[in-house]
Amino acid sequence: MNSLLKLGIAALIVTISVLIASYLLSMIVGLILFSTPAGAEFGFGSGLPFIQFLFLWVIFALCFAAAWKIRRSLHEVVSKAFQSSFAKFFDNWLFVMPIIASALWFIVSSIIELQDLINVPTGGLPVPTTDAETFQLYLDLTRAPIIEELAFRIVPIGIVVLARLFLAQASRSTSFQSVREKLKLFLFSFLFPDKAKGMVGMGNVESKGLAKGISKDEWFILLFTSLVFAGAHLISGIGWEYGKVTSVFVQGFVFGIVFLAYGFQAGILLHWFFNYYFYTFELGNYYLGWNLDAFLPWLDTSTRWIGGAFTIVLLILLLLRMSTTKKPPNSVAPESY
Repeated sequence: MNSLLKLGIAALIVTISVLIASYLLSMIVGLILFSTPAGAEFGFGSGLPFIQFLFLWVIFALCFAAAWKIRRSLHEVVSKAFQSSFAKFFDNWLFVMPIIASALWFIVSSIIELQDLINVPTGGLPVPTTDAETFQLYLDLTRAPIIEELAFRIVPIGIVVLARLFLAQASRSTSFQSVREKLKLFLFSFLFPDKAKGMVGMGNVESKGLAKGISKDEWFILLFTSLVFAGAHLISGIGWEYGKVTSVFVQGFVFGIVFLAYGFQAGILLHWFFNYYFYTFELGNYYLGWNLDAFLPWLDTSTRWIGGAFTIVLLILLLLRMSTTKKPPNSVAPESY
C-alpha cells in the first residue's frame, strides 16, 4: 500500500471518527436539554414527556450499540483498515453511516436548493413560538424515526422478505423444523433481513452486493414504500408542500436500502440523523447558552462539503465497478475442459 493511499485512509478514519463522536455528543446533549428550566417544565409536566423521550433515547442507544457490533465490529474495521480492501469498510454500519448520511444530506439539500431556483416550494414545519412548543416539536422529531421506520420500512419490507423466505423454504426438501429456528427466521426478516436471507441460503447484499443481493420484489416494495412515505408527508397538513415529495422519496429509498443491507438499526439511525442530530445542537445553542452561532452554520456547511466529496467518491467507485464487471464486446467465453 503506497503512502498516498495510507494518508487517504487515515484522513477517512479521522473524519469518520469525528462525525461519530459528534453523533454521540448529540445524544448526550439531548438528555442535558431536559435538565434546563424549560426542558424540565415540559419534560416532567402532564404525561411526563421526558419518560417518552428517554424510552426513545434508549432505543437509539441500542441501535448505536448494534451498529457498532453487527456483521463486523467498528474497532475491527478500523484496526484492519490498512490491511483490508476498501469494500471491507462497508462491513460495519457505524463506519459507513457518516459517509451515507453526509452524502444523503448533500443530495437532499441540493434537491431542495434546485427546486427553490425553479420556484418549486418545499415548505417547512411550523416555527415554535413557546418553549413548550419547541420541546414538543423536539419530542415529535425524536419519535418519528422509530414510528416511521416501523410503518414504512421495517413492517412492509419485512413482510415481503418473510414471504420470500418461507416460499423458498417450502420449495426445498430441507427447511427449518424447530420452532426456535422458525421464530428466529421470522424475527430476522423484520430486524436483519440480509441475515435472514443468508440463513436460508438465498443471495444477500453481504455476499452478492446491492445489485444482486436485493431481489426485484424487494426493489419494488422499496419504490412503493418510498412513494407512500413521500405522499404521507405531503398530505400530513403540517406545512410541507409538493416540493417535499422528491427529497423525502430519495430519503425513504435510501433508508430502505440500508435497512435491507444492514438491518433495522441502520434505517432508524439514518432517519435519526435527519430528525434529531442538527436540531439537538440548535436547541443546545439556545437553551444551554453554548454560543454555537458560528458552529451550527459550520456543521451544516462542513457536512455538505464532506457529503459532496463522499458522493463523488461513491460515484467514481460505482463507475469503476461497472467498467470492470462489464464484459468486453468481442470477448469469447473460454472453452470448458
